Amino acid sequence: MMKRENPYGWVVRIVWLLLGGACGAWLGFSGYFRVRLNADSFAPVFVLGFYAFFALIGLIAGAALCALIGGLVEKLLRYIGVGIVAALGVATLVNVLAVWQIGGLVQTKYPELSADRAVQLHRSNAPGELAPADKSSYQNPCSESPPTDIKKREIWNSECR
Repeated sequence: MMKRENPYGWVVRIVWLLLGGACGAWLGFSGYFRVRLNADSFAPVFVLGFYAFFALIGLIAGAALCALIGGLVEKLLRYIGVGIVAALGVATLVNVLAVWQIGGLVQTKYPELSADRAVQLHRSNAPGELAPADKSSYQNPCSESPPTDIKKREIWNSECR
């Protein structure tokens, strides 16, 4: 006769799949939120397709990893004599920590998939005002020594004196 399993165990195992799938899908799709979309072209649809593909891969990989990690930890704990509730609790904790570490590793290896570096629009300007220029790329021509050519020297004198 087969031993009947507690439904709590099946609910927790399904939560592992959902946890891993959701985290994997978020890692795969989160880079879409930092892409500047151009409404005048069809390119955002292609970009959305690529990130949806990454999200699907992340969903499948995350669910598989959490099922594998949680299942192995649970089997190991049950093998050494720990009760079902404690084994499932520890396996869930190990799953959460593993997903957290794997997510950090993936974001470090592939920073373009990270939502942490999302591009924020510049909202401090009133409508119609120009955004401040990037001053780090501007080179002041007056900081250099004056040119020796007569024409260039006249232009330099008019700009820098």
